[in-house]
Amino acid sequence: MAKLSFSFAAILGLLTAIGPLCSDFYLPALPEIATQLNTSTTLTQLSLTSALIGLGLGQLFFGPLSDRIGRKTPLLLSLLLFVLASVLCASTQNIYALIGWRFVQGVAGAGGSVLARSIARDSYHGSMLTQFFALLMTVNGIAPVVSPVLGGFIASHFDWRMLFWVMAGAGLALLIASQLFIRESLTEKQSGESLAQTARTVLKNRRFMRYCLIQAFMLAGLFAYIGASSFVMQNEYGLSAMQFSLLFGVNGIGLIVSALIFSRLARRHSAEGLMRTGLVLAVSCAGLTLLFAWMQLSVPALIALFFTVAFNSGISTIAGSEAMSAVDVKESGTASAILGMLMFLFGGIAAPLAGIGGETMLKMSLAVLVSYGIALAIGSRTQNA
Repeated sequence: MAKLSFSFAAILGLLTAIGPLCSDFYLPALPEIATQLNTSTTLTQLSLTSALIGLGLGQLFFGPLSDRIGRKTPLLLSLLLFVLASVLCASTQNIYALIGWRFVQGVAGAGGSVLARSIARDSYHGSMLTQFFALLMTVNGIAPVVSPVLGGFIASHFDWRMLFWVMAGAGLALLIASQLFIRESLTEKQSGESLAQTARTVLKNRRFMRYCLIQAFMLAGLFAYIGASSFVMQNEYGLSAMQFSLLFGVNGIGLIVSALIFSRLARRHSAEGLMRTGLVLAVSCAGLTLLFAWMQLSVPALIALFFTVAFNSGISTIAGSEAMSAVDVKESGTASAILGMLMFLFGGIAAPLAGIGGETMLKMSLAVLVSYGIALAIGSRTQNA
């Protein structure tokens, strides 16, 4: 088993950051996109939903494919498609085309997320895998800090289309880095079993599915917040795009702090115990957020509340690493695909639901609490092997 390497984690972390890049980066520009394309906020939010659904469904293609032919080739193909889709998003003239190309962009971006987890599972196991996932989350947490701030700056000084040109450039840089620095990690490729048989084996793994659902519902709560926060903060609280992006950057700091704490605790405590404690904390903080949603809070109070939302979503790091530990290495591509599909599918559904009838702080907070509560209910059940 390889030693923990920050440089290796940095590259894989940037690959998993394609998901946040697809969502967080252009959030400050959502109101501008709605205005320029002469469309509703609901349709504009669907451009986020379509990308999230694409991120989920795309993993069902790239994950199983990587179990058959290896990790590197599907990774390079996905990054190439991501660059192309980003260029087409930047060139679109109507909201429906944007929604469609955002879906393709999401499908392409799925390759980075699913294959980074698979490569990690190929290289580590047990507590080392938990620590490496926490290290991944630390690197990945930088994306929610940098991307909305950079996105807010670009949205304030350039047309919103520039955001997608920057995404294309980032995808191209990752394509080159992956070609140069990522080696094939799958030493024993899958043969004999069909994709359907492998999927059935993974889906029947109760331990895997339990952790999968916990992570999916935790991220559903996070994406409910992500999908509505831009409209809530700019329309309800009167923040500018740049102010919102700075506030939203608190999410990444919360993720980084959470990952660092859980990484250290994982060396001395069981993952199951840490996860259950974290879930109780998450629901408690979400309940406080809902309670304070009735008030017109100051910006510092909002920062504190949103820090807890992001911090508690870091619990999904433990659930994700435990889910991947529950499957055989030869099944890790398919398992990673199922895990990622559920994460982004649940997130894609939660994002627009939080804005039905208009985006408000109250509805957004309620959606987070419900999602975290379901995760706690699943986590509280007795674990089955």
